[in-house]
Amino acid sequence: MTARPPASPIPQLTSVDAVLRAAVEMFLRDGWIDARALAAAAGIGRSTLYRRYGDRTRILGEVIWVIATAGFEDIRRECGGQGAAGVAEIVRRSLHLAAGYPAMRTFVAQHTETALRVLTSRDGVIQRRFVASIAQVIREDVGEPDDIDAHTLAYAIVRIGESFYFRELITGEPDDIDAAAAVIRRLLE
Repeated sequence: MTARPPASPIPQLTSVDAVLRAAVEMFLRDGWIDARALAAAAGIGRSTLYRRYGDRTRILGEVIWVIATAGFEDIRRECGGQGAAGVAEIVRRSLHLAAGYPAMRTFVAQHTETALRVLTSRDGVIQRRFVASIAQVIREDVGEPDDIDAHTLAYAIVRIGESFYFRELITGEPDDIDAAAAVIRRLLE
């Protein structure tokens, strides 16, 4: 079963501040964030926006993380507790969820270098948080491995997912999220 993005994650963002809410709305609509338009929509100056959130890369990371977590908890509840197969399914469905957002497809297609930096950089918020989330899932559903820590294993799993999610950009071959899940399942078994 492929995870489909919610019609709109905006109603689920009750704990998100007004600036981030406006940024999420803009990203979902345009697949990009225009800092000047975001500051105007949020009723703040651009300098305040950058002082509060840092650069555009950080804002994009925060926005994508908000969108990703809108569906991750549901996926976690549905697939958790199933060991290696459950962890692989959580990653598979999370990647399909991300791929299902037209805004993500637009972002990756039109702003490829920025998208790769936002989504895969060790300095960004997405990879660090996704690795931490998957490490927690591993600890809860598989157990702490004897020969490697859960964080390192989660890092490898996330990188495998990224390599198959971005395979067309990297190698020219079609993306294959389901193959990533199969590799991850095999790795964890």
